[in-house]
Amino acid sequence: MNSLTQRKSPSMNSLIEMATNGHFPILENEWINSIFTEKNNLSDAERKKAQKILKRVSEHRSLERQKTVIFSMNNAERTLFIKAFMNLVEGRILDEMPQLH
Repeated sequence: MNSLTQRKSPSMNSLIEMATNGHFPILENEWINSIFTEKNNLSDAERKKAQKILKRVSEHRSLERQKTVIFSMNNAERTLFIKAFMNLVEGRILDEMPQLH
């Protein structure tokens, strides 16, 4: 996934920044907790789907609209979004704190 593309989106950038501080305003805690019990590596096909889903969410500027998009997703799409989003958050944290590599 081209994470750099998604990180340049102002709305996605804002969400990633909040998430690096532990604040996930558009996600439910149980959704986040459920993905950590699953395999987090994304296949190439999943990456392509995740890119489209991330773009769909980032097209909306308000948190309420983003939340509406996420709540309207089916469980598979939402899980894919969360995995991809967490990968972006991890990348941001590692960019800001290279000593963690």
